[in-house]
Amino acid sequence: MAAFNEDLELQRLFAGEIEERSARLVAGAARLGGGEPEDDFLADMVREGHTIKGTARMMGYSAVSDAGKLLEDVWRSVREGELQPDRDLAGSLERLARELQGAVAADPATGTPGLATGMRDLRRSLAMDRLAIEELVPEEAVGSRGDYGDLGGLLGSLDSWAFGENTRVNAASLFRLINEICSLRVDAEAVVAAVGEVTRSLDDPSARDESLLRLGSMVEATEKAVIDLQTRAVELAAAPLSEITSTFRQLVRYVSRKAGKEIRFELVGDQNTADRQVLERLSDALRHLLVNSVEHGVELPDDRVAAGKPRTATVALRAEATDHRLSIVVEDDGRGVDWDAVRRAAVESGLLPEGGSADTESLRSLLFAPSFSTSRPSDLAGDGQGLAVVAEAVEALHGSLTLETEPGQGTRVSITVPTSRALQDVVLIVAAGQTWGIPELAVLDRIALDTVDVLETPQRTEMSWRGATVPVTSFAEAVGLRETAELTKVLVVSSPVGPVGFMVVDEIGRRQVAARGLGPVLDGVRHLTGAALLGGGDVVVLVDPSRLAERARAVTKPIGPRLRVLVIDDSRGARQVVGGALGSAGFEVDLAGSPTEALSVLAEQEFDAIVMDYVLPTMDGATLAGRVRDLGIDAPIVMLSGAATAEDQSRALEAGANAYLDKDDVRKGALAELIHDLTDA
Repeated sequence: MAAFNEDLELQRLFAGEIEERSARLVAGAARLGGGEPEDDFLADMVREGHTIKGTARMMGYSAVSDAGKLLEDVWRSVREGELQPDRDLAGSLERLARELQGAVAADPATGTPGLATGMRDLRRSLAMDRLAIEELVPEEAVGSRGDYGDLGGLLGSLDSWAFGENTRVNAASLFRLINEICSLRVDAEAVVAAVGEVTRSLDDPSARDESLLRLGSMVEATEKAVIDLQTRAVELAAAPLSEITSTFRQLVRYVSRKAGKEIRFELVGDQNTADRQVLERLSDALRHLLVNSVEHGVELPDDRVAAGKPRTATVALRAEATDHRLSIVVEDDGRGVDWDAVRRAAVESGLLPEGGSADTESLRSLLFAPSFSTSRPSDLAGDGQGLAVVAEAVEALHGSLTLETEPGQGTRVSITVPTSRALQDVVLIVAAGQTWGIPELAVLDRIALDTVDVLETPQRTEMSWRGATVPVTSFAEAVGLRETAELTKVLVVSSPVGPVGFMVVDEIGRRQVAARGLGPVLDGVRHLTGAALLGGGDVVVLVDPSRLAERARAVTKPIGPRLRVLVIDDSRGARQVVGGALGSAGFEVDLAGSPTEALSVLAEQEFDAIVMDYVLPTMDGATLAGRVRDLGIDAPIVMLSGAATAEDQSRALEAGANAYLDKDDVRKGALAELIHDLTDA
């Protein structure tokens, strides 16, 4: 979508709105310095800053948008009692508000020097509040690089974008949460003491039973407290959808006026809440969908009348939040997708051969491909990145995306994402000897394999499902692994290009997990989105259903043998993650949990490469590498470690290792790329 700040008419309308709203903010700052303000007045000031933030962002004025966000945050802090109003604060608010209008005529990305100075002055008003929170919760209290749950550095924490911006929360709610955490720690200490009582009473059946009952009751109460704590923590960062939709009516009005179309815009359900990080991810995606509906979806008024439709078209955005998921539908009553035009554009762009044909399912996937468009670049249509941006945002949130269209009737795009970025509901399945997680909101059906009619066609394997025919494949094959166990279940999974069936060994059930990103050593495999700790050292690898569906349609039997890699790590979770990532990169992977097991396997089988952790039971990686070379094995050895010293690294290389990778600091996809380089594959 082209920047709206390049359109003179829209720029004039935008400048007029900023002039009006900045004048109200200047007057509000003067009123703030004159006495105790009323809540309704403060709510109006918050709304002014919020609207400036959203409108400026829509127009491409990032500097003005940042200033609007700061004004919104400060006015809200005053409204909620987190900042005490005084003349200095009022003066800072007034000076920044006066700079807004001049910034509209300046560089959209940088604004004016006065705007930057005004923002710096106003931020000082928040400094003491931030300092108080930092003193209360020091950095070392919230975790360290040596966290036992990161599998020695293989797992990342939250995605970097989650920490890219400050997230405003209510200070009183934050302090209540901290108090509850302290109370929970006391409860945890009581549970530990109760476990000690059970241990001491093992020889006395009566006392033991009494201690076990008391322990069970305490554990149950602690579990409820943890669940409540989790709910409060998630709600702390939640916000209504209206935070990103408040400017959408104006957006539709701008774009429809430019396109010469008459639009009635419906916005329903924007009072529903979700994690602010989720909303920020969806903001641009929803804007792209609305612009696409106005520009491509609905017809010109005269064309609609000629087709027997009302002169005024309808574009709607409807949202609903239920059971930890946010569902958003953007639809219009326009012409629908012209598949012939999509096919022609695919041929022109080289994605289809001249005279080639493709079914609707294949063409549907092209709509979400980067830089693909059926129209020429324009002020509104941009460069064809619109739907690709939508798909990327939904993928990043581990959600689902579907597109439905009917010629002459309209188009409907449905997005479903978790309401929290930190927590995911996943369906756990077993395939290729490992546990995997598929986002539950993408799972449409679970079926016993022996009840499914599977059909072999020259192009692919298919199954009948709900009156339609959908592709079906082994989950293991889709992720690049070899399946040796019997397949018993089929999971039907949604994707932008339609449902796909995946055959698995077993389905374990639904589980809510806290996702962790894959560390940089294992990054670069697009259909793996991360991993989650299940407790007891078990790890589930999380997959992206959309990317997996793309792979399922492209699965072909390998030509020739695949490279075999032996992964050696005493951590079961680390073996699962490394094995899953390498298997998905095209390697045939075997796993060993100890040096003894590894040496036994190496004595009987041949491998093209060996990946081992440095820190192992009974012997370290350098010693094991030497033992491997003593067996006459010359396969490349890659050593992984997040704890080894420079001396350890030198010892490993001298003992016969070919390469050493630090789990904390390597390039994306380094492990798979390195193995290919070492084997010249």
